[in-house]
Amino acid sequence: MTIFHVFVLSLIQGATEFLPVSSSAHLVLYNKFVIGLKNDLSLDIAMHIGSLLAVILLVSKPLKEHMNKVLIQNGASKSVFFLALATLPLVFMALFLEYARLLDLSRQVEIIAFSNLIFALLLFVSDRKPSQRKFSDITARDVLVIGIWQSFAAFPGTSRSGASITGARFLNYGRKEAIIISAVLSIPAIVISSGYIGFKFFSSPNRIDIEFIIYAILFSFVFSYLALKLFVKFGELFSFTPYVIYRLLLGLALLTALYF
Repeated sequence: MTIFHVFVLSLIQGATEFLPVSSSAHLVLYNKFVIGLKNDLSLDIAMHIGSLLAVILLVSKPLKEHMNKVLIQNGASKSVFFLALATLPLVFMALFLEYARLLDLSRQVEIIAFSNLIFALLLFVSDRKPSQRKFSDITARDVLVIGIWQSFAAFPGTSRSGASITGARFLNYGRKEAIIISAVLSIPAIVISSGYIGFKFFSSPNRIDIEFIIYAILFSFVFSYLALKLFVKFGELFSFTPYVIYRLLLGLALLTALYF
């Protein structure tokens, strides 16, 4: 592992964590085909911390207005309940895959390829829905439905952001609102995934140089912040079709490399 690889991995993590293109799939593919190693757990934690800091900073600034509307309308307790309700399906899905010993299987290139193809098409269909609802309209039923969509992110190639955005668009939330919902839901999702990675790391230590960890947090924070800020700013101006095309091409390219 070199600083260059840490930089590239952090760029991948930061640029794709909040875009509907699956950060985990891109990290798996880079590690597998470029570095030739499995994901380093301590580096994964560091990069997730960077992304978490970025989204918290953005929630406290550009997303603050939207969050305040929900807090005023529902109260702090109910808003926290909404976050928990949206996150539980993802937790249950991850625990099921872990208990069934399917986590390693889910990281196979074939799964990544088919997940990209299927969820790219679902994103395309959902993006044809009318944009009638605002973030402040969100209900318990909505967050549960979006949470169920988000739970499929346990499979690399699905994209947590893409799945939650797809669920929100099927519920007729506007593009910008869907992006904001996905960004807010990323906070507990990243915290829990980082905690899980940390548990695995301390259960089976695979330590990496502290310098790499610091660089990973810094790089991931910068790239995550820039990517999410631009995504929120320009999300309502453009459709998600470019991401759909990219994911279809990626899925087809992976299948072609595997079978031809």
